[in-house]
Amino acid sequence: MQKKDQKLGLWLLVFIALGSMIGSGIFNSPKDLISSANPQGAMIAWLIGGFGALMLALVFVYLAARKPELKSGIYAYARDGFGDFMGFNSAWGYWSLGWLGNIGFIALFFKTFNDLLGDKAISPLQAFIIGSLIIWIFFFILKAGIREGAILNFIVTTAKLIPVILIIVLGVLLVKSDLFIVENWQTRLASTGEPTSPTIQIKSAMAIILWCFVGMEAASVLSGRAKSQKIVRLTIIISLLIVLGVYMLITFIAMSSIPADKLAASETPLALVLEQTAVGAAGGVIVKLGIMVSVLGASFSWIMLSVETLYVAAVDNVLPRIFKKVNKNGTPVTVLLITQGFTQIFLISILSPKLNETYLAAITIATTLALIPYLLSSLYAVKIAMINRKRESLHHLIIALLGTIYSLYVIFAVGIKYLILSLLFYAIGSLLFIKAKREQKKQPKPWEWTVIVLLLIGSLIITGLIFSGKIIL
Repeated sequence: MQKKDQKLGLWLLVFIALGSMIGSGIFNSPKDLISSANPQGAMIAWLIGGFGALMLALVFVYLAARKPELKSGIYAYARDGFGDFMGFNSAWGYWSLGWLGNIGFIALFFKTFNDLLGDKAISPLQAFIIGSLIIWIFFFILKAGIREGAILNFIVTTAKLIPVILIIVLGVLLVKSDLFIVENWQTRLASTGEPTSPTIQIKSAMAIILWCFVGMEAASVLSGRAKSQKIVRLTIIISLLIVLGVYMLITFIAMSSIPADKLAASETPLALVLEQTAVGAAGGVIVKLGIMVSVLGASFSWIMLSVETLYVAAVDNVLPRIFKKVNKNGTPVTVLLITQGFTQIFLISILSPKLNETYLAAITIATTLALIPYLLSSLYAVKIAMINRKRESLHHLIIALLGTIYSLYVIFAVGIKYLILSLLFYAIGSLLFIKAKREQKKQPKPWEWTVIVLLLIGSLIITGLIFSGKIIL
């Protein structure tokens, strides 16, 4: 049991949530969005995505209020609502999203670092070595304790907000209505001249937008370490509204001050914005340093969140008992070591010179992995609201249904290819679930066996298609 003074208060939790949401997306989203949507389409997508994210956030607020005894949020909701196997999959998917997202963060870190160095850019091998060093520095910091990690995250998040605030305050003066109001925006992309439609623009933008909100549930994941459940509920709403406002402002300013084709071609889009302000050329350097601090801070937050989720699942015996091990500081050292080990193995992907493609692939698969835990949490909220429908307002059920619909829509918007690839992660995880059951001298239920067998067969087929070149990563 943790001592009272080791519990996390409101602002430490808010900054963990901000640290996990404000990462790579804040600096890269204007470039990624303008490549698939015109400014008007991008803002409509933000409104739809923001509304959907708000519904998901309210789902977590509702569940935190109705089920305060369930710690670690996103995993506990799936397990309580749908049994051990669904709880395991929620925890495993969320954990996988954490370390896979970190690959994307590190790729963006070195893409920005090389852009800053110019002709003196480092090689992919040097990036791999330095990235590996960063991974294991984080390991030893978190080994010292989760609260110490939260305090460091608070400092880093504060630092990375400085360039964002500068862009919002100074960039407003650069806004040009003719850049934002694109003629024929419904039929042709301003950045490439390719034909398009509002539906295609919104669908293409949705995975990028959801990635910007992944982490909204951070407080519920760490609810077992929070001072109270009231703080958890406040954190979820405060952090999401801050992030939605900041992202929409940044998108509007970038798309209203930089021509679409130039914004789409830029390696560091927000540097172009700040360089045009009173800050001048130094603005580019400030933004690039901000990106580097930001993605490292987000990476740190996600290690904490993913480790906590898998550890709590192990305590509930849906993972092998070795995952329960903690050190004298209360850090789940086995889970932390495995998390960093997986990150290290897949860090090999940054040896590719196409770091932006590596980043986009990593965050898209990571977003897909987030959708299953989100969907299970929303469905659990529907279940609880139905049980309590005679004792509480109907709007709780409506919010839960809207969160479910949004989760399903984003699964469709992201695309079947990435959903199929995510099955590989769940298939591997199912083997650990079987081991955990055997340690307790139990067997998975018949329907669980059916799903596990289908996952394993599917993963073999997918692997064959990847090696045959029919599925290109």
